[in-house]
Amino acid sequence: MILHQLALLGYVADLADNGRAALARWQAGQHALLLTDLNMPEMDGYELTAAIRHAEGAGRRLPIIALTANALKSEEMRCKEAGMDDYLSKPVLLDRLQAMLEKWLPTPVISATHPLAVLDRTVLPTLVGADPALIEEFLHDYRFSAQQAAADIHAAAAQCNWKGVGDAAHKLKSSSRSVGALALGEICAQLEQASKTLDIITIRSFVVEFDRDLAAVLAALNSELGTCRCDPLLNI
Repeated sequence: MILHQLALLGYVADLADNGRAALARWQAGQHALLLTDLNMPEMDGYELTAAIRHAEGAGRRLPIIALTANALKSEEMRCKEAGMDDYLSKPVLLDRLQAMLEKWLPTPVISATHPLAVLDRTVLPTLVGADPALIEEFLHDYRFSAQQAAADIHAAAAQCNWKGVGDAAHKLKSSSRSVGALALGEICAQLEQASKTLDIITIRSFVVEFDRDLAAVLAALNSELGTCRCDPLLNI
């Protein structure tokens, strides 16, 4: 369920079956945030957090969010005392998950003097590791979801549904930045913001830029992955 929710919000995630496997995944690659169950085999969430905090030392601190079925205040305090940064009660509501991720995930710094990359291939490995097969799987999934988001944006714009435009842009924003499609991620952010202010002229202008940037990203992905019948290209 949590993986499906993360995908709906436009995030890529790495899944571990137990605490010991999660620790190994964290040690093998750089991750932006950890969502951990408290009750897991081999190593529970408290032990996992303790191991990560010990290994971090005085370096960069990984945001750790607990997932717990216990909503008692005492459980929250125990999580904080164990070194976790925050917690979510199960079942996790989509809007609460989104707010939590936006609270703890770093906001990319956008340079005004350097053009953003169409597809920066160094970004995704820092999030999911250097496994070529895993990276290719994420890129295939992203290519499909990006085309679906484009269809949603155009359908909403055709109906003057500006909130729908913003919602679709928001979903694609984070996943674009995660895979290294930085220029597309930035135009999605601008499109989302314009939809909130109902600046229709700006929205339509950004949709044109969105189409241009998406076409460039798809061309880069098609060059790297090849075209596939399961990833139909959209005419936009």
